[in-house]
Amino acid sequence: MKLLTDTWPFSLVKPEQQYSGRLVGTGDPSAIHIEGPPGAGAVLAFHGYAGSPREVRVVTDAGAELGFSAHAPRLPGHGPTATSLLSVGWSDWVAAAQSELMRVVQTSRSRVVVAGLSLGSLLATHLAATFREQVAGLIVLANALHLRRRTASPLPLFERFAPLDNRFSIVKKAPDIRDPAARSAHVTYDINPIRGAVEVLRAGRIVRGELGNVVCPALVIHGALDRVCPPSNAYDFARRLGTSNVEIAIMPSSGHIVSVDYDRQAVAAHVAAFLRRVLP
Repeated sequence: MKLLTDTWPFSLVKPEQQYSGRLVGTGDPSAIHIEGPPGAGAVLAFHGYAGSPREVRVVTDAGAELGFSAHAPRLPGHGPTATSLLSVGWSDWVAAAQSELMRVVQTSRSRVVVAGLSLGSLLATHLAATFREQVAGLIVLANALHLRRRTASPLPLFERFAPLDNRFSIVKKAPDIRDPAARSAHVTYDINPIRGAVEVLRAGRIVRGELGNVVCPALVIHGALDRVCPPSNAYDFARRLGTSNVEIAIMPSSGHIVSVDYDRQAVAAHVAAFLRRVLP
């Protein structure tokens, strides 16, 4: 698998010299499953591309503290190395998300608040748009409705000339987290396969067409300093929803991984207040 620097135009580097494709960071990448009393409500959260459930612990922790079931699975392809991401895409992530929603609904015997960060926000939104009876509320963190121009500009080229998109990866310098301690603990790969980035781009297009079908209450949180998805996504997302029951919260000191950055306590407070309001 060839690697490319994360500035454009690309230049090739040798992966064996510096980049392993393995997970880096000191956090725990495991799935989160906390069972609450049947009928008490449930929360289901999805992490971002090349991330881990740790990214959405702010949601599962808030849910568990309120006595709800709280779940955050690892999405398909997010194994020990980034190479496993070359064989999965949007359809695989959607199938896994739908299966997990049905499992949580059955075991919790309640409606579910779905949540997600970045790619996970698109999955949660898709569930809210297509499973209205099962979904009680939607929380999106750093939604990936659009990618920043600098991030997205080369992706249509790889998309057009497939299978180029599954032969290259982008070298990652650091996750977009302003808090240095949180950045060091963040679990991700030291490279991002282009294929997955193209899949996120495609998913944004798909979900933009589904927003009008979302009729449940929604909480939209975004970092003001997000370098991956523009903060304007928050307002565009809210405007397109099929509900007016929407709260927008812009976190002034946070980057893309808003759930673990400097404003994480404010994020947690918004999430907890939302869960109290929409779950029984």
